Amino acid sequence: MRHLLLIFALPSVVLAVSENETLLFNRARTIATAPVEDFSVLGGTQDARDGGYRYQLAFLGYGVCSVVTGDSSLKAEGSKIFTRLVEKMEHPTTLAYWTALGYGGDGVGTKNVMYRGHLNLMYGLAHDRFGEQRFDEKFHELSRKLFDEITGKHPICCEPDQLFIQCNAVTVLSLFLHDRAFGTHYAESGKKLLAWARENMPLKGTCLVQEDYHPSTGQSSAERAGYANAWTIAFLAPVPGLADEAAKMYKDWKKIYAETSLESGRVEGPRSEKAKSYEATVSSTMLATTFGLLAAREEGDEELHDKLAKTVGGMDGLVGMFGEKLPPARRAQARTFHTIAMFATTFRGWSEVLDLKSKSPTPKQVP
Repeated sequence: MRHLLLIFALPSVVLAVSENETLLFNRARTIATAPVEDFSVLGGTQDARDGGYRYQLAFLGYGVCSVVTGDSSLKAEGSKIFTRLVEKMEHPTTLAYWTALGYGGDGVGTKNVMYRGHLNLMYGLAHDRFGEQRFDEKFHELSRKLFDEITGKHPICCEPDQLFIQCNAVTVLSLFLHDRAFGTHYAESGKKLLAWARENMPLKGTCLVQEDYHPSTGQSSAERAGYANAWTIAFLAPVPGLADEAAKMYKDWKKIYAETSLESGRVEGPRSEKAKSYEATVSSTMLATTFGLLAAREEGDEELHDKLAKTVGGMDGLVGMFGEKLPPARRAQARTFHTIAMFATTFRGWSEVLDLKSKSPTPKQVP
């Protein structure tokens, strides 16, 4: 343990990556240096029932994979950092929000794909990017469960009676990594996911889907479909067999939701006839623009990517200036946004991070 902490404490020498990538890597290092049970660097929840830890840990982890892609000399340390982030992801503190929000159950048996999908993707990246095998048994078990659920009557709910396609998209990417490592065929669920969504929650006249779905009523909302589809595109595009579908979605998404000027761009947030508060509108636009940035990266749209990156960087700066003055719940959301913004503005894209153009699969037998 002492040796591990000494490695974490070493100063960073990052030459092949950008200044912002260095900041992300240093942030991940600081969090990983703390004991597994110490979440103070991620920000205390205080009166906030949801600290957003699952998103902070997951997106920082994805960012670490991206930074290591840019500078292979960081791989050994990146592996140790990533492993600690996974351990923190598994810790009860990360899951405490589920009970605090009154959702019932433990949040790990079924549903809660907004946590379980990211956890499984972290398991997959630990094996795929760093050769770490300590999580493999959990990866096998969770992948089987997620595949069975996502190919069931309907995709997996994030919260009780509320289903988001974007969270299921994260799961599909994780299942692809299991397929690549162990010769399974779990990622085939991605085609069924899109087919189900387009039948049950279509955004009429497009290849896109609505924001959410309630299994008990079959009702959906298109209010934040710009954000939901951008996230979905960003995580489905790298999955073999889904690239063409993601490209079709992106074409419709860009036409409907992306707004640009000569220097910058943004993605339209909520669409609703109901009056929305200024705060809710700004928050939705921030999320839509940030995930739009990721979608543009995956689709190779460098012009829109660069414009959205400027906007996200500016929004993140404002959040940094005023975030700690917000009420506890909003403060936790501000920290989470900062982490996702750091990731989105530095991410090299799954194609590069996962070496999709040159890596040939060498499947192993699943135990």
